[in-house]
Amino acid sequence: MLRVQFNKTTMKLLFTGIIAQLLFWSYISPMVGAEPIKNLRNRELHGKSAFHPDSIPCIPGTSGNDCTCPGNCLSYYNSTGGCHPNNCWKWNEVKEECEEAGKQFIPAIVLQSIPITGAFGSGFGNMGRWDIFSTYMAAFFGGCAFVCLCGMCCSWATKNEDDQSSFVKYGTTCGSCLWSLAITIMWIWGIVIIANKEIEAPWTDWHGDAIMCPLIG
Repeated sequence: MLRVQFNKTTMKLLFTGIIAQLLFWSYISPMVGAEPIKNLRNRELHGKSAFHPDSIPCIPGTSGNDCTCPGNCLSYYNSTGGCHPNNCWKWNEVKEECEEAGKQFIPAIVLQSIPITGAFGSGFGNMGRWDIFSTYMAAFFGGCAFVCLCGMCCSWATKNEDDQSSFVKYGTTCGSCLWSLAITIMWIWGIVIIANKEIEAPWTDWHGDAIMCPLIG
């Protein structure tokens, strides 16, 4: 009786998690990577050679090949006659200083730390790493098929019909334990790798080309 109640509770939690994920991503997915996507669309509309954001002027008294850019994160380009940020950097025109550019660290680590969202790899989805996010989703939903397969394999291990139900129960229980262990390990691994900022997220350079940058914040 307790086993049945536990299984029902587990299924309810899984169902709630799936619904929460669908609602969350239907709201947040249009905003994930909005800036890089906008840059890529501008590049498609105007052409690569025409897509040049406003260049940052050289320090007064310098120009051309003798140009001295106002920040260490800037480099001079003859094609635009001005300075532009290096990869994974941006220029703050108000403060007139260099700032790191890339996906934010805090939202990613928060989403990955919450069990109901971290089990699905939401932290990686937030930073636009859909390759890792899809691996989490495959592991989660593929685990359902794995549990069923374990039950069927155990049922084939005996020819006694009276024992088949018990063998199926043992198989599904064993599969569920392995599935839960795998999800837990992936969840913790995601927290550690994001917390240590060992993973980069997609971004765009000043041209609008896709690059990878460390998390910021």
